[in-house]
Amino acid sequence: METKACVGCGWCCLTDQCMESHRKHGYMPRCPEVFWDPFQQRYQCSMMLDPVQGLASRKALLQGKGCCAPLNPWRDDVRNRDHQPISPWEATESPEKTSTKG
Repeated sequence: METKACVGCGWCCLTDQCMESHRKHGYMPRCPEVFWDPFQQRYQCSMMLDPVQGLASRKALLQGKGCCAPLNPWRDDVRNRDHQPISPWEATESPEKTSTKG
């Protein structure tokens, strides 16, 4: 399968913590380091953006190596999901079922 670039959909960080987040925060249902960037219209990782520890985090999380879940449906629907309940089961549902519109 061809590697696809990360689009910042948030699927991996909102549904499961990376090992860097586990080390820093312990187990949490959602990574506290991920945030929606309204200017770039994508999720960002605070650990990767940190001026001191960012390089180590980017290396550990393989930044630039591509998406770890290239078939996930969120890739085609990048949006802020912060106020929606997120579970692994919802991650595979269609956008219509998880939409907060209307």
